[in-house]
Amino acid sequence: MNRLRAVAVAAAPWAIIAVLLAAALFIKPAATGTTVQPPPIAVTDRFYGVASPAPGVVWVAGSGGKIVRSDDAGASWRAQPSGTRAHLQAIAAWDAQRAVAVGNDGSVLMTGDGGVSWRRIELRAAKVGDKLLRVRALAGGAVLAVGTFGAVLKTTDYGATWQRISKNEDIAWNDVAVSNGAYWIVGEFGRMRVSRDGGAHWREIKSPVQSSLTGIAFRDERHGVAVGLDGVVLVTADGGGQWRRAQSGIKEHLYAVIAYSAGWWAAGDKGWLLAGDPAGQKWTARRLGEREFAWHTDLASGPPGIYLAGANLGLWDDSGWRKF
Repeated sequence: MNRLRAVAVAAAPWAIIAVLLAAALFIKPAATGTTVQPPPIAVTDRFYGVASPAPGVVWVAGSGGKIVRSDDAGASWRAQPSGTRAHLQAIAAWDAQRAVAVGNDGSVLMTGDGGVSWRRIELRAAKVGDKLLRVRALAGGAVLAVGTFGAVLKTTDYGATWQRISKNEDIAWNDVAVSNGAYWIVGEFGRMRVSRDGGAHWREIKSPVQSSLTGIAFRDERHGVAVGLDGVVLVTADGGGQWRRAQSGIKEHLYAVIAYSAGWWAAGDKGWLLAGDPAGQKWTARRLGEREFAWHTDLASGPPGIYLAGANLGLWDDSGWRKF
């Protein structure tokens, strides 16, 4: 009897091990809980372009092919699958359904369903440079995009077919604007050009600076503003016939400018936001926040204020600066 008891005691640990092995091999644990989803906007995200085509609707594009959208003026966001990992440098939209994004490797993406799906447009290498830097959506499905190696691209059918309307050359065009039917482009070394025949011919415009120009906008057929590195602000009051320098009050780089209400807004390095009067002669520089030193490369107007995209993403309105 004692011997049987001893054998049973000795065998007990091995029986336990056998039961545990059987459980590991044949018993599958039931799934519990939910998969943790990454936030639509992460601290490491960098956004280069922003568009607000309708009240409350905001599209933003940036690093790693990321596109996010808000339908409630930034209160909530959702990520949209772009299908690319290339950095997207700019985004523009005609309305809440149709938009275009451009970026590195000559990337051109289009959507017609509010961003539920994005479709890559394949362009021949001859049409683009290494990088497309800015895109503007115009009435009737037209688009203008600019970039490196002198690239100026145009489409009139919501991006279905594209044509290059500039020669290949060693210059990067950083922004494009349209005023009174004329196409304006600005780029490296203070270069400016205008085409008044849809891009068939271009004329060089004398610029008062030699530092790179990064943004241009027109408020009407007479008044325009261009901004650039080292705090440069150029203004015209005669439809671009003459450009002269205005005092911005800062030396930090400026990357984007828009017409807003009766005046202007410009953004750039170290959290600076500039407000200009209607003539672009008087500028007020302010920091977005006391400890705000982030750079911003694009801005868009839409109720209730100005959306800024860059090292962070936020809204400037009557209550001040709010990061998303």
